[in-house]
Parts: sequence; C-alpha cells; structure tokens
Amino acid sequence: MLVLFVASGVGAQSASSRAWQQRLQVEIPLPVPLVELESINPFAVDIDEVASVLQSTPPRKTDVRGTALVAAFVDSRGECLGAVPLELPFPGLTSSMNVDLTGSRFEPSKTGAAPQPSWVVLEIVMEGKVKEAEIIDHSLEQPDPALPPTPEEAAAMVPPGNLRSLKATPHSQLSQLAAPRRVKIGAPSREDEVQIRALVHIDENGRCDRYVPLELYDGLNPWLSAYLATWRAEPGRRGGEAVPTWVVYSARIRMKLSGLDSASARVVRDREYTPPQ
Repeated sequence: MLVLFVASGVGAQSASSRAWQQRLQVEIPLPVPLVELESINPFAVDIDEVASVLQSTPPRKTDVRGTALVAAFVDSRGECLGAVPLELPFPGLTSSMNVDLTGSRFEPSKTGAAPQPSWVVLEIVMEGKVKEAEIIDHSLEQPDPALPPTPEEAAAMVPPGNLRSLKATPHSQLSQLAAPRRVKIGAPSREDEVQIRALVHIDENGRCDRYVPLELYDGLNPWLSAYLATWRAEPGRRGGEAVPTWVVYSARIRMKLSGLDSASARVVRDREYTPPQ
C-alpha cells in the first residue's frame, strides 16, 4: 500500500507558491491473507444414483504396446552383468528382462578414452497382443468427495546383493554413456490375473467417453480403451434426470497375453540410477 503525504499551508496558494511542497512516498505493507486448502475431489458430483454397466464385451486379439524402463549394469568390457526393472508395461516381464539383458554386449561407458563400469537406464518398447480376457468381478463406485484420486505407483525393485556391491562410475565423471550393440527381449505367452482401477466418465446417454487410469499397467491402456468403448450403461441420476458423472471402476481381469517382443531400445541419457544400499 502506498500513502502520499503532501505538505501545504493554510489558505489559498498560487501555482508558483506551491513549489516548496514535498511528495513523500511511504510504503505500508499490508498483511497477506491466509487461504486454507480444502480436500475436494473434482471428479465427485452430487448424485442420487450411481451409474451401472448394462452391457460390455471384453475385446479379443487387441494389439498392445508399452515402454519398459530398465537399469543395466555394464562393466568396463561392455558386458551387462545384470538389470533392475524400474517400470514395466506388462505383468510377468521381470524375469525376461533380467535373463535377456544379462550377458548382452554394450559399448562401455568411458571417461575420456578409458572404459568404465557404470549403470545405464534403457527405454525398451515392448509389443504383443491381449488374446482374450475374462472379467472375474468388477464394481462402480461414486468418487469420495473429500479424497482426490491418486494414481498408484509401482514399488521400487531392489537389485540382488551381487549387483549392489559392484562399483560403478558416477554419470558426472563419464564423458560417454554405455550403449547397447543389440537388445532383444522376449517374453512367452502367459495368463495373468490383472487388477485395474480407473476413473471412468459416463455421459447422460450411458456411453463412456474418457477415463483416467489409477492402477493399470501402461501397456494395457489400448485394451482398456477398447473395452470401455463397448460399454452400455445406465447413467447416474440426480432428481430423476440422467447426468454425466465420473465413477471409480475396479476390476479383476484374467488375461491371456501373447508372447511379447522388444521393438526398439534406447539409452535414457538424462536419467541416472544408483542402487539402494
């Protein structure tokens, strides 16, 4: 807040006689108001009846694709001695990543011209198909108005003791990161029970038009999107009228996945991995 003080005499003054007046600028700070945050879920609306699914068809032979992040330890000779999955797009990939990367050949990291042992993070794109799926059970619930949704984070994997004890050169000391000469990852066909949780938007006509994954393998997004497109639902209602609403969809699904294969791999140069001790 800025307050101006002007000195003036008593009685009328001519313009020429006011030259002695002084303008003083004094800053008076005002207290900053406190704003309290409320725990409000923007996906929750006031309704009388929660939406319900009337008809749905799990799709078959759906192409799926997702990206895995894996930390690999590469020694100074360029041999991968083991790997730690950081993010996996499909279930059942941990063993395949470890087995197929261990022993694979890399150009080793370097400091100047000297090869160095180091950890390197790889981004590996995996592709396959969901051959078929069966909904074991599922439910729709109204979002909690006071609890904003939080996507579930995958638990960090701890490398085995033989990898934790290996000495690696920090990225800050490297002039060149390790790079794979060839990466080929394959996982056999398998059947898994998958947990899915998502915020699903159902419009007033009973169609699902968008969703937010909360618990879902990233590579299964194409399948879930195709599945939600088949929904025919009884929309949520307020005062007897159909209204668009978000619902929390939870499901256990038995999936049969075809064999998964890597389509590409690259080094993530701006990400460093240090194993927990």
